[in-house]
Amino acid sequence: MPEAGLDAAADSLRSWLNSEQFTDLSAVEVTKFFTDSVTRWASGLGYEAQREVRLPDGICRSDGRHGRLDLQLRHPAGKVQPISVEIDRGSKLWSLEKLTHAAELGDLALWLRWSRKPVRVRIPPNVRLIHAEVIWCRSHSQRRYSLQADHCG
Repeated sequence: MPEAGLDAAADSLRSWLNSEQFTDLSAVEVTKFFTDSVTRWASGLGYEAQREVRLPDGICRSDGRHGRLDLQLRHPAGKVQPISVEIDRGSKLWSLEKLTHAAELGDLALWLRWSRKPVRVRIPPNVRLIHAEVIWCRSHSQRRYSLQADHCG
C-alpha cells in the first residue's frame, strides 16, 4: 500500500470534516451524520460509496460473525485504490482488525473515531486515524453530541 496515497486520503477527509459541524445529535444521529458526510466527500472525488460491505469469507470475529465495513469507496474507473472506512465512537479493536484486513487486500484504510477521549490502542501502520473531537452534554437524561468546525485531527 503506498503510504503517500493513504496519507493523502486521510488528509483530504480530515480537511473535509473540519468544515463540518453539528449540534444536539444523538449517538445514532452522529454516526449517520459522519456516514453521510464521508459519502458526500467521496462522491465529490468521483467515488461510489457502499455501506455495510461484507469482508471476504475467512475474515470473521472470534464468535464466527462475518465482518462488515461501514463504508467502502470505489472509483468507477477502477484506477485508484478503494477506500475502506470504519466509523466508531469507541476504540473497537474489531474495527481495526477489519481495516487491517481491508488494507491487506489493497484498500486504503481510514478509521474515523468520534469522541473526546484519546485513542488508547495501537493504530496499525496501514491504517490512518481521523479523530473527530465530539463533545457531549446531558439533556433530559440523554447524551447529546456536538462538533465544532476545525475539530478533526
